[in-house]
Amino acid sequence: MPCPDTAVILAAGAGTRMRAGGRDEPKPLVRLLGLSLLERSMRVLRDMGVRHFIIVTGHEADRIAAHAHDVARRNGLNVTIVQAENWQKGNGASALAAEQAVPADRPFFLTMADHVLSAGMKAKLCASPLPENSVRLAVDRDRSALFDPEDATKVSLEEDLAEDHAPSRNVRIRRLDKALVDWDAVDTGLFLCSHALFSALRRAAQAGRHGLSDAMNILAEEGRLFAADVTGEFWMDADTPDALQEAERRLLTMERGKGHDGPVSRYINRPLSRLLTSYLVHYRWITPNRITLASFLLALLAAWIMAQPGWLMLALGGLLAQSASIIDGVDGEIARLRHEQSDFGGWLDAVLDRYADGALLFALAWHAASASAASAQAAWLWGFLAIIGSFVNSYTADKYDGFMRRKLGETARQRFRLGRDVRIFLIMLGALFNLPLLILAIIAIVMNAEVARRIWLLYRADLSSDQI
Repeated sequence: MPCPDTAVILAAGAGTRMRAGGRDEPKPLVRLLGLSLLERSMRVLRDMGVRHFIIVTGHEADRIAAHAHDVARRNGLNVTIVQAENWQKGNGASALAAEQAVPADRPFFLTMADHVLSAGMKAKLCASPLPENSVRLAVDRDRSALFDPEDATKVSLEEDLAEDHAPSRNVRIRRLDKALVDWDAVDTGLFLCSHALFSALRRAAQAGRHGLSDAMNILAEEGRLFAADVTGEFWMDADTPDALQEAERRLLTMERGKGHDGPVSRYINRPLSRLLTSYLVHYRWITPNRITLASFLLALLAAWIMAQPGWLMLALGGLLAQSASIIDGVDGEIARLRHEQSDFGGWLDAVLDRYADGALLFALAWHAASASAASAQAAWLWGFLAIIGSFVNSYTADKYDGFMRRKLGETARQRFRLGRDVRIFLIMLGALFNLPLLILAIIAIVMNAEVARRIWLLYRADLSSDQI
């Protein structure tokens, strides 16, 4: 089913547990890796297709409302502010205040501002149409991932989700409560709701119960509360200073590497770039595109220095080239951590990488040709082959991966990639050991051989798939 384009975010509580850590700002404005908790929630939901946000305020309503409007303006979103008069009674009372602002004929998301979520929950939460007059809760079965088990809201299910991982199954929830002894999963704090939520909230309020869980248990008793298994997706309830720190640690740990990282990126570049990212991500003016540009300019400087005569200049240029390669990983890390990925940013990074690669290899060839007249022709020949091989290697990488996945499935993913990280590292080694001609030859042979290998594997995969 299509996911909703509307979300309700509860941002009304006083956040006393967070303030116990000495923080002055209201909890929705507490920053996590460069974003307030409220903006992080809005950006994740934006990545899930949400464009209209209903922010329920209470404590320090004016500050939170002003921030929400600013976030919406900067991210091209629509926001409606609803002030809950009875927010002190509980989060159920805050949720009920949003009733008139939510379209009556469409489902909507509901979450809390202090819940750090991942956009990957979308596919599992929206895998099937929401049953009429019901609510679906995203639950996690992985007990080992819980940061504070005592504070987690436990969920008891009518069936074992582990028996069938089909995301379209509607498994009913029996009950949810922090004090449950026999339980199957944990409440992640993300709900897919119909307007049945509000009638349950009113009935709970009439009985003097004003918690969101109270309304959920009413729905559960009536067989109208369902579970969506999102085990494996990242989420955390960042409602204390310790939980906030743990959320930061886990998010940074997730940036250890991408699936298509080469060996140099995985074991050398990524640990260093992640360290840089952990500092730079907190500064809003440091954007992914600016980091991309800084890496490119540093690579051009490295190329100019390498082209100068003398081993010292060659070695310095090689070290700067490797530094640029490390910094080149920071832009993507910050973009993912702050949910600032863009098609333009990815394209700009790829284009500038190709210019940087060409400049570095040309500089290496220039230095080798200038150092010895006898080897000048060989330097230019190997330099040409290295540049061509590198460009075609980069051009074919994504196409190769995509083609192999379509033909052979996820098992076709490369375990060892020879790409840009290896090229730049070889350039640095050639510069440090004063072997520019040898390294040009190695890069030319290795990159063109990798392209030939891809052609052969794709040819075989294409033949085998056509025969099936």
